[in-house]
Amino acid sequence: MSTETPISRIRVRYTKGESLRFTGHLDLQRLWERLLRRSGLPIRYTQGYHPRARLNLASALPLGFVSDDERLDFWMDESRPLEEILDQLRCSAPPGLEIQSVRMVDLGEDALQVRMKASEFVVAFYDPQDREVLMRKVNSLLAQEEIQHVRRKKVYDLRPLILNLEVITVPSGDTGLWMRLLAEPGATGRPDDLLEELGYPNTAYLIRRTQLILAEGNECTPP
Repeated sequence: MSTETPISRIRVRYTKGESLRFTGHLDLQRLWERLLRRSGLPIRYTQGYHPRARLNLASALPLGFVSDDERLDFWMDESRPLEEILDQLRCSAPPGLEIQSVRMVDLGEDALQVRMKASEFVVAFYDPQDREVLMRKVNSLLAQEEIQHVRRKKVYDLRPLILNLEVITVPSGDTGLWMRLLAEPGATGRPDDLLEELGYPNTAYLIRRTQLILAEGNECTPP
Protein backbone atom coordinates (compact mmCIF):
# COMPACT_ATOMS: atom_id res chain seq x y z
CA MET A 1 0.00 0.00 0.00
CA SER A 2 1.32 3.44 -0.95
CA THR A 3 2.61 5.63 1.85
CA GLU A 4 0.54 8.43 0.27
CA THR A 5 -2.76 6.62 0.79
CA PRO A 6 -5.30 8.67 2.78
CA ILE A 7 -6.36 5.57 4.72
CA SER A 8 -5.60 5.82 8.43
CA ARG A 9 -5.71 3.31 11.29
CA ILE A 10 -6.79 4.59 14.68
CA ARG A 11 -6.24 2.87 18.01
CA VAL A 12 -8.76 3.60 20.76
CA ARG A 13 -8.26 3.00 24.48
CA TYR A 14 -11.55 2.80 26.35
CA THR A 15 -13.19 1.48 29.51
CA LYS A 16 -16.08 -0.95 29.89
CA GLY A 17 -18.11 -0.07 32.96
CA GLU A 18 -20.76 -1.65 35.15
CA SER A 19 -23.67 -0.90 32.81
CA LEU A 20 -21.98 -2.96 30.05
CA ARG A 21 -20.80 -5.72 32.35
CA PHE A 22 -23.13 -8.31 30.81
CA THR A 23 -22.59 -7.21 27.22
CA GLY A 24 -20.80 -10.06 25.45
CA HIS A 25 -17.96 -9.81 22.95
CA LEU A 26 -20.12 -10.04 19.81
CA ASP A 27 -22.63 -7.53 21.18
CA LEU A 28 -19.76 -5.20 22.06
CA GLN A 29 -18.49 -5.43 18.49
CA ARG A 30 -21.97 -4.54 17.18
CA LEU A 31 -22.12 -1.67 19.69
CA TRP A 32 -18.86 -0.33 18.27
CA GLU A 33 -20.17 -0.62 14.72
CA ARG A 34 -23.18 1.51 15.66
CA LEU A 35 -20.96 3.96 17.56
CA LEU A 36 -18.70 4.44 14.56
CA ARG A 37 -21.66 4.99 12.22
CA ARG A 38 -23.08 7.62 14.57
CA SER A 39 -19.72 9.37 14.88
CA GLY A 40 -19.88 10.82 11.37
CA LEU A 41 -16.22 9.95 10.79
CA PRO A 42 -15.15 8.62 7.35
CA ILE A 43 -15.15 4.99 8.50
CA ARG A 44 -13.71 2.38 6.15
CA TYR A 45 -16.03 -0.55 5.43
CA THR A 46 -15.45 -4.12 4.28
CA GLN A 47 -16.34 -5.15 0.75
CA GLY A 48 -19.18 -7.49 -0.28
CA TYR A 49 -22.96 -7.75 0.08
CA HIS A 50 -22.98 -6.87 3.77
CA PRO A 51 -20.31 -4.20 4.33
CA ARG A 52 -19.35 -3.66 7.95
CA ALA A 53 -17.13 -1.14 9.66
CA ARG A 54 -13.56 -2.37 9.58
CA LEU A 55 -12.52 -2.76 13.21
CA ASN A 56 -10.40 -5.03 15.37
CA LEU A 57 -10.83 -5.60 19.14
CA ALA A 58 -7.76 -6.59 21.12
CA SER A 59 -9.08 -9.28 23.43
CA ALA A 60 -12.49 -10.68 24.32
CA LEU A 61 -13.49 -9.70 27.86
CA PRO A 62 -15.48 -12.51 29.51
CA LEU A 63 -19.11 -11.84 30.41
CA GLY A 64 -19.49 -10.25 33.83
CA PHE A 65 -16.08 -8.51 33.84
CA VAL A 66 -15.47 -4.76 33.77
CA SER A 67 -12.34 -3.11 32.43
CA ASP A 68 -10.22 0.02 32.74
CA ASP A 69 -8.13 -0.78 29.66
CA GLU A 70 -9.69 -2.03 26.43
CA ARG A 71 -8.24 -1.46 22.95
CA LEU A 72 -9.75 -1.31 19.50
CA ASP A 73 -8.44 -0.41 16.06
CA PHE A 74 -10.61 1.00 13.29
CA TRP A 75 -9.83 2.30 9.83
CA MET A 76 -10.84 5.51 8.07
CA ASP A 77 -10.83 6.43 4.39
CA GLU A 78 -9.17 9.76 5.13
CA SER A 79 -7.15 11.34 7.89
CA ARG A 80 -8.66 13.59 10.53
CA PRO A 81 -7.06 15.41 13.49
CA LEU A 82 -6.89 13.18 16.55
CA GLU A 83 -8.70 15.78 18.66
CA GLU A 84 -11.64 15.67 16.26
CA ILE A 85 -11.72 11.88 16.27
CA LEU A 86 -11.67 11.79 20.08
CA ASP A 87 -14.50 14.33 20.35
CA GLN A 88 -16.67 12.52 17.79
CA LEU A 89 -16.23 9.16 19.48
CA ARG A 90 -16.95 10.54 22.94
CA CYS A 91 -20.13 12.21 21.71
CA SER A 92 -21.32 8.92 20.18
CA ALA A 93 -20.38 6.56 23.03
CA PRO A 94 -23.18 4.95 25.07
CA PRO A 95 -23.29 4.92 28.90
CA GLY A 96 -20.71 2.54 30.34
CA LEU A 97 -18.21 2.99 27.52
CA GLU A 98 -15.74 5.82 28.12
CA ILE A 99 -13.22 6.80 25.44
CA GLN A 100 -9.87 7.44 27.12
CA SER A 101 -7.56 8.24 24.20
CA VAL A 102 -6.92 7.78 20.48
CA ARG A 103 -3.73 7.57 18.47
CA MET A 104 -2.65 6.69 14.96
CA VAL A 105 -0.81 3.42 14.29
CA ASP A 106 1.00 2.06 11.26
CA LEU A 107 -1.22 0.45 8.63
CA GLY A 108 1.10 -2.56 8.45
CA GLU A 109 1.17 -3.28 12.18
CA ASP A 110 0.01 -6.74 13.27
CA ALA A 111 -3.56 -7.20 14.50
CA LEU A 112 -4.13 -6.42 18.16
CA GLN A 113 -4.92 -10.06 18.94
CA VAL A 114 -1.53 -11.10 17.55
CA ARG A 115 0.28 -8.48 19.65
CA MET A 116 -1.39 -9.46 22.93
CA LYS A 117 1.10 -10.68 25.57
CA ALA A 118 -0.65 -10.52 28.95
CA SER A 119 -3.55 -9.06 30.92
CA GLU A 120 -3.71 -7.78 34.49
CA PHE A 121 -6.78 -8.09 36.71
CA VAL A 122 -7.96 -7.02 40.15
CA VAL A 123 -10.46 -9.19 42.01
CA ALA A 124 -12.78 -7.67 44.62
CA PHE A 125 -14.74 -10.15 46.74
CA TYR A 126 -18.32 -9.42 47.73
CA ASP A 127 -17.78 -10.92 51.18
CA PRO A 128 -14.76 -9.94 53.35
CA GLN A 129 -11.86 -12.38 53.06
CA ASP A 130 -9.43 -13.40 55.78
CA ARG A 131 -6.08 -12.20 54.44
CA GLU A 132 -4.03 -15.03 55.94
CA VAL A 133 -6.40 -17.70 54.65
CA LEU A 134 -6.34 -16.19 51.17
CA MET A 135 -2.54 -16.00 51.20
CA ARG A 136 -2.32 -19.68 52.12
CA LYS A 137 -4.62 -20.56 49.21
CA VAL A 138 -2.53 -18.48 46.80
CA ASN A 139 0.78 -19.92 48.00
CA SER A 140 -0.58 -23.45 47.75
CA LEU A 141 -1.78 -22.85 44.19
CA LEU A 142 1.50 -21.28 43.06
CA ALA A 143 3.49 -24.15 44.58
CA GLN A 144 1.92 -26.60 42.15
CA GLU A 145 3.95 -27.52 39.08
CA GLU A 146 0.78 -28.34 37.14
CA ILE A 147 -2.81 -27.21 37.57
CA GLN A 148 -5.02 -29.43 35.44
CA HIS A 149 -8.22 -27.44 34.90
CA VAL A 150 -11.36 -28.47 32.99
CA ARG A 151 -13.13 -25.89 30.82
CA ARG A 152 -15.93 -26.95 28.50
CA LYS A 153 -14.95 -30.62 28.84
CA LYS A 154 -11.35 -29.87 27.82
CA VAL A 155 -8.42 -30.26 30.20
CA TYR A 156 -5.50 -27.83 30.14
CA ASP A 157 -2.61 -26.82 32.40
CA LEU A 158 -3.43 -23.47 33.98
CA ARG A 159 -0.11 -23.10 35.85
CA PRO A 160 2.11 -21.74 32.99
CA LEU A 161 -0.55 -19.12 32.24
CA ILE A 162 -0.18 -17.55 35.71
CA LEU A 163 2.62 -14.98 35.47
CA ASN A 164 1.93 -13.37 38.85
CA LEU A 165 -0.65 -13.64 41.62
CA GLU A 166 -0.70 -11.53 44.78
CA VAL A 167 -2.98 -10.75 47.70
CA ILE A 168 -3.64 -7.00 47.80
CA THR A 169 -5.82 -4.37 49.43
CA VAL A 170 -8.42 -3.13 46.93
CA PRO A 171 -9.58 0.54 46.88
CA SER A 172 -12.50 -0.26 49.22
CA GLY A 173 -9.95 -1.29 51.86
CA ASP A 174 -10.87 -4.98 51.68
CA THR A 175 -8.60 -7.89 50.83
CA GLY A 176 -8.53 -8.86 47.17
CA LEU A 177 -6.29 -10.28 44.46
CA TRP A 178 -4.09 -8.91 41.70
CA MET A 179 -2.99 -11.17 38.87
CA ARG A 180 -1.10 -11.04 35.61
CA LEU A 181 -2.04 -13.81 33.20
CA LEU A 182 -0.57 -14.83 29.87
CA ALA A 183 -2.72 -13.67 26.95
CA GLU A 184 -0.95 -14.84 23.81
CA PRO A 185 -2.73 -16.39 20.81
CA GLY A 186 -3.65 -19.94 21.80
CA ALA A 187 -2.46 -19.48 25.41
CA THR A 188 -4.75 -17.19 27.38
CA GLY A 189 -5.38 -17.48 31.12
CA ARG A 190 -8.81 -16.72 32.55
CA PRO A 191 -9.16 -15.23 36.04
CA ASP A 192 -12.41 -17.09 36.69
CA ASP A 193 -10.65 -20.41 36.06
CA LEU A 194 -7.94 -19.45 38.54
CA LEU A 195 -10.52 -18.39 41.11
CA GLU A 196 -12.36 -21.67 40.65
CA GLU A 197 -9.12 -23.48 41.52
CA LEU A 198 -8.93 -21.34 44.66
CA GLY A 199 -12.44 -22.48 45.59
CA TYR A 200 -14.50 -19.39 44.69
CA PRO A 201 -17.71 -19.57 42.59
CA ASN A 202 -18.28 -16.84 39.99
CA THR A 203 -20.94 -15.27 42.23
CA ALA A 204 -18.35 -14.43 44.92
CA TYR A 205 -16.39 -11.64 43.22
CA LEU A 206 -16.11 -8.87 40.64
CA ILE A 207 -13.20 -8.98 38.20
CA ARG A 208 -11.78 -5.79 36.71
CA ARG A 209 -9.23 -5.87 33.92
CA THR A 210 -6.77 -3.10 34.70
CA GLN A 211 -4.21 -3.40 31.92
CA LEU A 212 -3.62 -4.99 28.52
CA ILE A 213 0.03 -5.66 27.75
CA LEU A 214 0.93 -5.62 24.06
CA ALA A 215 4.12 -6.29 22.16
CA GLU A 216 5.81 -3.07 21.12
CA GLY A 217 4.48 -1.48 17.93
CA ASN A 218 4.94 1.62 15.81
CA GLU A 219 3.11 4.88 16.25
CA CYS A 220 2.52 7.38 13.45
CA THR A 221 2.84 11.12 13.66
CA PRO A 222 -0.59 12.72 14.11
CA PRO A 223 -1.87 14.58 11.01
